Amino acid sequence: MKIKKNDLVLLIGDRDYLVQAGAGKFGTRRGEIDLNALSKKKYGDTVKTHLGQSYTAVEPRTGDILKKIKRAPQIIGQKDAGYIAGRVCLGKDDIVLEAGTGSAAMTIFMAGIAKKIISYELRKDFYKIAKGNIERFGIKNVTIRNKSAEKGFTERNADIAMLDMGSPELVIPHIPKSLKPGGYLVVYSPVIEQVQRVHDAIKKSNSFTQADTEEVIMRRWDIGGNKTRPKTQMLGHTAFLTFARRI
Repeated sequence: MKIKKNDLVLLIGDRDYLVQAGAGKFGTRRGEIDLNALSKKKYGDTVKTHLGQSYTAVEPRTGDILKKIKRAPQIIGQKDAGYIAGRVCLGKDDIVLEAGTGSAAMTIFMAGIAKKIISYELRKDFYKIAKGNIERFGIKNVTIRNKSAEKGFTERNADIAMLDMGSPELVIPHIPKSLKPGGYLVVYSPVIEQVQRVHDAIKKSNSFTQADTEEVIMRRWDIGGNKTRPKTQMLGHTAFLTFARRI
């Protein structure tokens, strides 16, 4: 497929670079690349710096974009994001309501799967960063609102409600007004004290199935040579994930 002007392109070589075709000169530690010339290339072609370093131009995937976003608060990583998407069977026709946009990492991840994301972010500084990330990467199916979700969402008939915020228990009583019967409530909690408050709010609402709380642990392995074993360090606890369905 031909690369067009303003397309995002991932250059894979000694290092990976996410660039925009047609954006002039781009400096790497191995020399300059003429990004204007990318629009004459196809994905899969090789480009070279003025010093002769080669890079392969490929179409970036969502994970490549997430590595390059501007960050403010801690983001939901792909370990948890992927599990959440699989756990709720996030699909191409889904409407997602999100409270706590942060840097918009989870927002961008879900936007690559779902039909529409409407995200509320109270903090002005986080809102500006999130909006900038969405606009920078040309994501069209996301609406970010600089407002609190503590009194609920104005939208109705959503398929998923995703909460990643300081006091999700304040939002949970309002969720039934905005979530379809059978729709999923997902709460991302870094500490167990928040999980208890979430469970209490879900139970008190009497509008959800019994909540399940889980966490995802990742362990990589060293393969090859005389040593095949789990790596000493692993990606352990990042957050508790709580799931319940609207009834």
